[in-house]
Amino acid sequence: MPSYKLLALDVDGTLIGRDGLVRPATAAAVARASAAGIRPVLCTGRRYRRARPVARQLGLDAPLVCNSGALVKDPGTHRTLWRADLGGELMVAVLDVLRSRGEPAVSIVDHEETPPDFLIPARPTGRHLFDDYVERNGQYALVDPDWMDRPERGSHFHLFAVGERDAMLEIEALLLLAAPGRLRTFVLHTSAYRGVMCEVLDTEASKWSAVLHLAERWGIGPDQIVAVGDDVNDLPMIRGAGLGVAMGQAPEVVREAADLVAPGFEDDGVAALIDGVLLA
Repeated sequence: MPSYKLLALDVDGTLIGRDGLVRPATAAAVARASAAGIRPVLCTGRRYRRARPVARQLGLDAPLVCNSGALVKDPGTHRTLWRADLGGELMVAVLDVLRSRGEPAVSIVDHEETPPDFLIPARPTGRHLFDDYVERNGQYALVDPDWMDRPERGSHFHLFAVGERDAMLEIEALLLLAAPGRLRTFVLHTSAYRGVMCEVLDTEASKWSAVLHLAERWGIGPDQIVAVGDDVNDLPMIRGAGLGVAMGQAPEVVREAADLVAPGFEDDGVAALIDGVLLA
């Protein structure tokens, strides 16, 4: 078996469940992997503020891959190590599509510790699933009525709309037509929110791109990386890693892309992988 040096771990559905807590068996197994010389790196669709508590539960101080791979932050210094910005022309194309469908959007802000974490054009918007997201994170929102009309005023790297799945799939299709080969999109749902998100990143952004950035800094090759996840935004790293692992409850498209399917979250799949495969 290859000597694995980096363990890229998705968060929601892989490390934590609906209660937001890492199970003791999982935490202990991640600690054993780290002690054996395998660097654990959290790779999440969460924004930086929501990723940090998970790292603290695990006692990790390694850089955090956030926003589905568009941003890498050092949690010790809050320094940005890597970010894949959406260019101006690309932003115009994305926002034209969203406005044409009457969809408000969230734009995540690259911050240190103080809010805001994201920009929104209004509050409320009248889009109940979008407004549900905002209300659950309201203290971190900045209402800027002009941001969708003047995107050049800031840096944008992770946008998303929120709504019903069918509507988000339609938005995704329109975005990919508007900027072929220039965007990376994910339509996904997390248990924390009622709505489904259509995430929009630059084509250079993915969890795998971000993990590779860290691996190169540490002298680790792709074949020495294990990547574990359970949703479509994990596909790039599952396909690229030396060992790509899907959680047992992952959608079929994710399980089919993996080299190995671990037990599901409810069966402590990460612990089973670490103890039964990586440290066996």
